[in-house]
Amino acid sequence: MMPAIRAAAWMACGARAVVWRPEVQGRVSRLVLAMWLMAPLAVMPAWASDSAGSTGSTGSTGGSGAGLQIERILHEALDVERLSASVALRGGRLTVSATADRLLLPEPLGTLSGVRLECPSLVPTTAGWRCREARLSADGGDLALADHPLRLDWNTRRNRVRIAGPWPDWFGAEGEFVARVAGADDWRVELTLQGLDPVALAESPRLAAWLPEEPPVVLQGGRADLELEGDARGGHRARLALHDLAFSDVVGLRAGEGIDGHLQAREDDGAWALEGRLETGAVFVDPWFVDLAETGALQVDLEELRPGADPLTDGLDLAALRGSLGDMLEFSGEQVRIGSLESPAPSGIFRATAEDPGAVHAVLLDPVLAGTLGRDLTVSGGSVSGRLELAGGEPRAAGLRWSGLGAEDGAGRFGVAGSDGELDWLADAPGRPGQVSWERAHLFRLPLGEFEARVRAQPDGIDLLQETRIPIIDGALRADDFGLRLTADGPDVRFTGGVQAVSLEPLTEILDWPRFSGRLAGMIPEVRLDRGDLAVDGRLLVQVFDGDVVLRDVRVRDLFGRTPELGLSARMDRLDLELVTRAFEVGRVEGRLSGRLDDLHMIDWRPVRMDLALRTPEDDPGRRRISQRAVQNITELGGPVQAAASSVFLRFFENFSYRRLGFRCQLRGGVCELDGVGERADGGFTLVQGGGLPRIEVIGYNRRVDWDELLRGLSRVTAGETPEVR
Repeated sequence: MMPAIRAAAWMACGARAVVWRPEVQGRVSRLVLAMWLMAPLAVMPAWASDSAGSTGSTGSTGGSGAGLQIERILHEALDVERLSASVALRGGRLTVSATADRLLLPEPLGTLSGVRLECPSLVPTTAGWRCREARLSADGGDLALADHPLRLDWNTRRNRVRIAGPWPDWFGAEGEFVARVAGADDWRVELTLQGLDPVALAESPRLAAWLPEEPPVVLQGGRADLELEGDARGGHRARLALHDLAFSDVVGLRAGEGIDGHLQAREDDGAWALEGRLETGAVFVDPWFVDLAETGALQVDLEELRPGADPLTDGLDLAALRGSLGDMLEFSGEQVRIGSLESPAPSGIFRATAEDPGAVHAVLLDPVLAGTLGRDLTVSGGSVSGRLELAGGEPRAAGLRWSGLGAEDGAGRFGVAGSDGELDWLADAPGRPGQVSWERAHLFRLPLGEFEARVRAQPDGIDLLQETRIPIIDGALRADDFGLRLTADGPDVRFTGGVQAVSLEPLTEILDWPRFSGRLAGMIPEVRLDRGDLAVDGRLLVQVFDGDVVLRDVRVRDLFGRTPELGLSARMDRLDLELVTRAFEVGRVEGRLSGRLDDLHMIDWRPVRMDLALRTPEDDPGRRRISQRAVQNITELGGPVQAAASSVFLRFFENFSYRRLGFRCQLRGGVCELDGVGERADGGFTLVQGGGLPRIEVIGYNRRVDWDELLRGLSRVTAGETPEVR
């Protein structure tokens, strides 16, 4: 019994007050050390008082027993008040009990009162003592023990205590724990739990001090299994398995349900390795929603994680990370530094590869592109890889590679197929030259052929490095200069180039316009796209119907929005009326037509305001003829419009001469105010003024015509419906 006497004397005489330090492994060692201190006291005979009498008192328990009492023990591991131990021989068995009025342990364990450890049968062994039927009682408020069974082994040679037993009925869990302690610096703990209720655990007052005052989410259901291994020399291990976990925040911006997965942690020499996997369930973190049944499992592995003394404020270092989301995405990082959990500001080199860019876009990118040009985008095929270097949360360098990529705007505004590209970006200097190409594309149904361009990324945008040609039908769009800059108000784009001889016949068919021939060609002065608004500086020349159309003041608001607005003015010079009327199938008219279009304003590509005036040029020397069908169609367009001259001529002649023709439409509020090439005394206006024989005149009397009705009349005429001749 001499080792027991020496242990009691050491605890009594060597006790001292210390300042608590709440390290995690210290908490484990102190709890078990409390059991270690009470176990030897429980087997001390009364004659231990000779060594410990200076700090306590002893008294006989009467008959065949002895006891020891110590008023207080202050140790770096715990604080014990009124500790008593007794030994008795009953029925041939050695019984031992130890009690303490108060046992102060570090948080979250806190203070235990009414602590009582009883051993009904203490058995000597070759190495020390053993008690297989010990009982422990203690009152911790919300956590209490009442005659909880324990198994105790005290190796007196090594001065080591082993404590094992079932997990108390705390937080709905079942399991076993084993603790072996030889001192504050020599201990090991193993814990295995099944069916842990994480909701009850999170609501425990014991853990309130260790959780944020306003946690990001509140657990609402689920179960967990936990395996822990801890050692004073390191080598900690932990595995947490989640089953049907559910959580949500107060306003519903973060939520999850049906989550199954696990988290494993391993510590070696102060560095941690973490491996987490979510197998099933659905998670919503505004604006992202991830259904693991559709995406596949989320896997994240962290290597050599070294947290600071307080990760909430001191941050952590991470040698490497790897992860994946199903088969669609793989990502990694190296030399990672997180400033703190409260203010992450990460640093490191991060990489990602998307083998299924369409799924990645739909799940991860589409939610954050709402309100941008990339909304309603469908991505398909190919692969994408990227690299991002961060320093203190700020991007310093990036690279992007893609191959065989396709994308289609849901509103039909643009699309691309078979796209390859390579871009490198630096925060403070131009990147390396890169390239962008596609097999085919379209812009507002306008087909674009195979294309390749050399580009260079700038700190705030991208520039075209050389003149580039984009095929359009049998012609091309030539880009002499192109630049894009990202500003606080959105993208700012500039463009200068020209159109090279695009045939109008297939173009009008593609755009579902009346079919006509000719070629579209001309120079494009500087074009700018600023905050979604497009503006053309200078004049744009279009060669059509063997004449010229000069566009000016071209501007488009919200070009890629739901309701784009177009504004422009134009001058038409000597358009061939035979080509125009052949295109629109309104009957044959020979001659030339010039005019102007002022202040055109279109909303969603429908005119709502304009001032259009077209008439025969005064100096046109050519043949001027109009067919009977053209006259009949004109009379059908504007309500009370009639052909004046001779109805006999109108019925029996196919073509008529005219001196001049023209009209003016001033559109306001859905009504077109009409005018012609001359005024009449009876209040009418002349649309076609006759000349020569046979002579014809077309006269209008209704100056206000509903615009939609005028369009419906034009639609009937171009559809080939035969007008009634009156």
